[in-house]
Amino acid sequence: MIYSQSESMISYEMKMANGEGVSRDFFENLIEINTFYDNGWYLFNQLEYSVPPLLGQNSNNIDDIFNIFYAQYSGDRYDLTVGNLYLLQGMGLSLHTFQNQDIDFDNSVNGIDINYQLNDKIDIFSSIGYANVKSRINPADIAPSISIKNNLGVIGTKLFYDNFELHYLTMAYNQLYDTSDLISLMNLSNDLGSYLNGLSDYILNENPDYEMNNLEHNIGLSFMIGGVDLYLEKSLVYYNKLLSERTDGYKDYMSIYFNLLGCDILYEYKDYSTTMLYNIFSNPPVVFREPSSSLIGRNLHTIDFSSEYGHQIEINRIFDNDLSFVASYAFALHHKNGYDDVNIFDLDIYEDLSLLKDLSPYEQYFIEFSNWTKNGKLYYRVGYDYYYESTYEKTIEAKTIPMQYAYKFKDGNSLTVYAEAQNKYEELVDKEYDLIYLSPSYNHFGDWSLTFFADIEKGGENVYAMDYTVNFKNSDSQLSLFFGSQKGGLICANGSCIQQPDFEDGLKITLRTNF
Repeated sequence: MIYSQSESMISYEMKMANGEGVSRDFFENLIEINTFYDNGWYLFNQLEYSVPPLLGQNSNNIDDIFNIFYAQYSGDRYDLTVGNLYLLQGMGLSLHTFQNQDIDFDNSVNGIDINYQLNDKIDIFSSIGYANVKSRINPADIAPSISIKNNLGVIGTKLFYDNFELHYLTMAYNQLYDTSDLISLMNLSNDLGSYLNGLSDYILNENPDYEMNNLEHNIGLSFMIGGVDLYLEKSLVYYNKLLSERTDGYKDYMSIYFNLLGCDILYEYKDYSTTMLYNIFSNPPVVFREPSSSLIGRNLHTIDFSSEYGHQIEINRIFDNDLSFVASYAFALHHKNGYDDVNIFDLDIYEDLSLLKDLSPYEQYFIEFSNWTKNGKLYYRVGYDYYYESTYEKTIEAKTIPMQYAYKFKDGNSLTVYAEAQNKYEELVDKEYDLIYLSPSYNHFGDWSLTFFADIEKGGENVYAMDYTVNFKNSDSQLSLFFGSQKGGLICANGSCIQQPDFEDGLKITLRTNF
């Protein structure tokens, strides 16, 4: 490395805000350094100084400032990574570690990962390391409520043959819980939370610590036959029930993709059942559509990866006139002790979801049309979304119409308008909401843009804001100034969600630059 040539790219992002009332003021600084060496090495550094951040705890000491570091080496037949490991095997049923700053989430492993190519058809891989994973029991918590220490070891192989791929891995890991962790887990609104609440006297009086020794066997298979893409993955899980006996569980996922009568069709099925396990390294597919719409996004389904089964179908079609059509339907239930699993392919269960409330039913369907006009000046996108979910904390039914219109002027400037209307009913508080969201934005030659926001609630509080963003082309930098108020709501990534706080009558500044 000493005698090789290198090239570095540095990005810097600064966010700060000052508001009134319930606003969460913050000052965040994030630096990422990518260094490439011509001898096969790559280094990544992420540094953070945030006092305070929007979400999470202060990052102002040495241990917290050096947020991420890893080094990668790519040889002729192997790849080696040392440091923070971000791993994905298969579709993540057993192993998927990632970072997302927006939800203050990082379940990376500190250790070593190696992938060795035996030949053109066989790879072997192995990972070993430790992690201290912080997470939230309640998405509304500003700071993480639980911190679990883990040791991890993985070994596996991948086979490749024409249109056929197979992987197998064995994963052993332990989880170390102290009394405060167990008390936090008692707040879970699932079978694990109920079970620990039944042991509350023992936990509070004896102050136990507990170590879980877990083992997973995971196999995944993908192949193509006659234009049909099929993927299957299964994970068998053996773990210690907290403060109790050894037990087992499983995670299943299937997807099938094909084209029929000009329509691209994707069907997905999930069945995740590790009821008494708090998953750390597993982030399987959510099997529902994660929308970009503001109002739809405020009612997102928060998946329970330890106890949920369901399916989704999505259809895409582009017609001869370039009209694009997309439709999707998702449905899910929870596994629950004392209940036989309901057959999700039984059409009768969809007639009255209130009969399934003990199983936390979730249903959502979405349709959307989009196209450009013949002169290429106007783009439009219009959709409809229906959402229903009933859990211990909420029962919500929402109907939303999201729209987008974009017009190109002769000189290259453009005007884009996002408009959404939603009717929402919350059963537990017996309240109905009529909501409108408007966001017109003018873009001037890509040099700057001006955006207005209006968040209107009939009979309730209306929220307004404005954003001015300027791009400095010579320095590859961008500066955004946000004035006004903003409603909070759920932000999700890979099924993990957090409640972003409201912001009232203030200023937000965001600076991004690369050099």
